[in-house]
Amino acid sequence: MTQTTERQLSGLYVQTAERQQLAFPLKHTAVHAKIAGNLARVEVTQSFENPFTTTLEAVYIFPLPDEAAVDDMLICIGDRTIQGSIKKRQEAQQIYEQAKQQGRTAGLLEQERDNIFTQSLANIKPGEQIDVVICYTESLKFTGAASPEALGGSYEFVFPMVVGPRYIPGNLIEENAIGSGSAAAPMMLNQDTDLVPDASRLNAPILPPGMRSGYDISVTVEINAGVAIQESHSPSHQIQIIPQGAIAQIKLAGGDTIPNKDLILRYQVSGAETQTTVLTEAGDRGGHFAVYLIPAIAYRPDQMVPKDMVFLIDTSGSQAGAPLAQCQELMRRFIQGLNPDDTFSIIDFSDTTQQLSPVPLPNTPQNQQRAIRYVNQLTAGGGTEMLRGIRAVLNFPVTDPGRLRSIVLLTDGYIGNENQILAEVQRHLQPSTRLYSFGAGSSVNRFLLNRIAEVGRGISRIIRHDEPTDQVTEQFFRQINNPVLTNIQLQWEGAGSEPIFYPSAPPDLFAEQPLVLFGRKEDKHSGKLHISGIAAGGKRYQQTFQLQFAEAGNPAIAQLWGRARIKDLMNQMLSGDTKAGVEAVTETALAYQLLSQYTAFVAVSDDVRVDATEASVSVQVPVEMPEGVSYEGVFGNVAYSSPPAPMAAPVSKMRRQRPVFDIPAQDYDVTLISPNMVGTEEDDFLLAPPAMSRPSIPSPRLADDEGFNLGVSSQKSLGSIPEQQLQIIDATGLDVNAIALLTQHLNSNQFLAQHLESVQLLPDFRGGQVVFELQVNNGRVRQVMLNEEASSLKEQAVIEAIRRSLQAWRPPQELTATVNLTLRVQS
Repeated sequence: MTQTTERQLSGLYVQTAERQQLAFPLKHTAVHAKIAGNLARVEVTQSFENPFTTTLEAVYIFPLPDEAAVDDMLICIGDRTIQGSIKKRQEAQQIYEQAKQQGRTAGLLEQERDNIFTQSLANIKPGEQIDVVICYTESLKFTGAASPEALGGSYEFVFPMVVGPRYIPGNLIEENAIGSGSAAAPMMLNQDTDLVPDASRLNAPILPPGMRSGYDISVTVEINAGVAIQESHSPSHQIQIIPQGAIAQIKLAGGDTIPNKDLILRYQVSGAETQTTVLTEAGDRGGHFAVYLIPAIAYRPDQMVPKDMVFLIDTSGSQAGAPLAQCQELMRRFIQGLNPDDTFSIIDFSDTTQQLSPVPLPNTPQNQQRAIRYVNQLTAGGGTEMLRGIRAVLNFPVTDPGRLRSIVLLTDGYIGNENQILAEVQRHLQPSTRLYSFGAGSSVNRFLLNRIAEVGRGISRIIRHDEPTDQVTEQFFRQINNPVLTNIQLQWEGAGSEPIFYPSAPPDLFAEQPLVLFGRKEDKHSGKLHISGIAAGGKRYQQTFQLQFAEAGNPAIAQLWGRARIKDLMNQMLSGDTKAGVEAVTETALAYQLLSQYTAFVAVSDDVRVDATEASVSVQVPVEMPEGVSYEGVFGNVAYSSPPAPMAAPVSKMRRQRPVFDIPAQDYDVTLISPNMVGTEEDDFLLAPPAMSRPSIPSPRLADDEGFNLGVSSQKSLGSIPEQQLQIIDATGLDVNAIALLTQHLNSNQFLAQHLESVQLLPDFRGGQVVFELQVNNGRVRQVMLNEEASSLKEQAVIEAIRRSLQAWRPPQELTATVNLTLRVQS
């Protein structure tokens, strides 16, 4: 029998005449999207209101599409509009904090991941409403026809509404810890670790079952496809469609406004075939263009291409219920849809990995039945240790080198260490292997699913947990059986400079899959773009486009090129930030007025609006659990009791770094209920989620669990780092005391010690110097950038181990500095 733990949901409550209830400063989100051809321009308005009798700061973690080019933010106070400006992220944070302390109303918009953002809004007056407006441009996804016989093609507009709970692997960065070598314990979703040092910024507090958020969402989409729209529908929401010729206006129906699932809107355009589209723009930054190429190449739908399929299924706790059931249904269809000459196997992962067989199986009726029995008995539980599963599938034996190995990943992607997974695929995926991703659920991590397929030279598909699977699997096999254009080359013919293209290395195309290409030509001279490749059957394919850069072109094209360049640069830093890479991303983001992980939008009122010496509260906006995701599967058996009566004196025990405030009891009584926060030194009262469920397991072997298998036995005793192996040569920005603390930290880090000892087993290891730039603020290392040009050490495993150890260091609380650190690693 499973024991149920009872918890009090922490947060800020208001006592009304009827009952005590949680306060929700976010009241409403309104989304207005205009789609013209392949582009969508979207305006998101978040309305915040202060229900208290004291000044409020609201912090809201929310999603946007992972390909969105966010280029504007402003705040509206009554009839006043305050325009946001793009700054380097640290500068924007400093401006915001200074404005907050001065009593000015300020908004700060930051990007945590490509699809996770944080909106902070300071100094909202009691009873006041303030709107934050965010604008972005997006290139729509073309999903192809439902069948080879269908005419035209379908486009998909997606607006995500909630960030699903991210599993956080790694070792806790503890308040008073010197080392970080202990095995990972059960994680809080909002606890920073050495693998995910920004975990506390990824997970919003999630409401328990039966509790509704105090806000809703409205969406209006206007589609001008240029041709008649044959059909539009949403598999996720009830919608109202108002046709107006070639333009259609679509709204959410009144009964479907809870923000707990992605809005998916699909529409089909008329025409025998979808036309290739070319868009251009000319401005001060040069000429920009976008090419949407959908090759009309004939292929044989019945062509049999022998494949070796390896399926990797996520069976962690967040997959419990409908998501896992949908993955099982997909798997049954995948197995039944294999060609007679194919081979296959299945691997599933959560805290551990299991497999159907140690080698690929022939596609016989007996093996199909065996596989379906294996799939049917899968259950969900535990943490999402995806790295284990990715390593298992990348190292799965190849018995027939003549077959094309195809990996199919099925997951919701609810992890915080996306870059670690992407880097593993980027480094170790064999040239002859393709990786495809499938997400099943209402609010999956599209950033991970899309990016891992791109890095894996495959395609990604998202399907809701309640959608039919037959057309999805049929189209998938149709595509992977028929790669129609490979070895794509780009050639420019014309005067002046060569264009800069993104993606810099165009991927192979599959049936019904377009090539989306963005380019910039600095001198704006016209010319011809030749796109060539090898079509099915070995035939040469070529298409030529005449490009002229018109001043009256679409300015969104420039923003999308800037966004594509940032994405390409970020893909080069999957193993960790580099000084040159961060500078290049920051420069591009500032030049194109784009949000990135190193830039932020900040807006500040000119006038002082509140008395900064008076009490204020900070509230993190709680969100819904994504539709179809099991609360028990994520958090375990947790029950919540009713809020107790308002507290008085105990509040002082929870705030030791600033004076206790008294909230005037004019309209409401406000109660802080936070059983987890006694003794906290945080400045804000946060609604903390409970610990993510994770079964008791033995301490993981570092070589297996943490990413660097260099041949050291997991039973070996780990001592301190020998002084001659790792030395601090220079530490500009640190005083003698801080250098001593850092030395002590590095020498006591068992994880780092293992990897420094391990490299001695490598015959070609020569050692060298490694140079990092650290951004240190308020007792935490906020950023670790490798200076590749100044570093002679090339062993990636050692660099990552040092980086991870530095990320876990707790410097003196008062230290705020840019630190240039040079370390010598001896051979």
